[in-house]
Amino acid sequence: MSADYYTFEATEYGDYAVYAWGTYERSSVLAGQTKKRFLGARATTAEVRKDFPKAVERGAEMEPQVSLAHLPDENTPVAGGAYPDDWSD
Repeated sequence: MSADYYTFEATEYGDYAVYAWGTYERSSVLAGQTKKRFLGARATTAEVRKDFPKAVERGAEMEPQVSLAHLPDENTPVAGGAYPDDWSD
């Protein structure tokens, strides 16, 4: 995967996780969506900056926003006339 950018963030274990961010390829069912790949962890920010010089510290605003607005809710009619929650065994 080629990365568009790299980030790092503090973890609950006291180290720093490094991620590469990109986009899924056209051949994937997730084509066009944001892809986040874990590259490794380092004990200090100095180690992160040494091993991953392009990585920037991530803020919450950098996390991709996922919208589910295109999915039907429980009262949206679907093909065949049934509602999604009408399923029974």
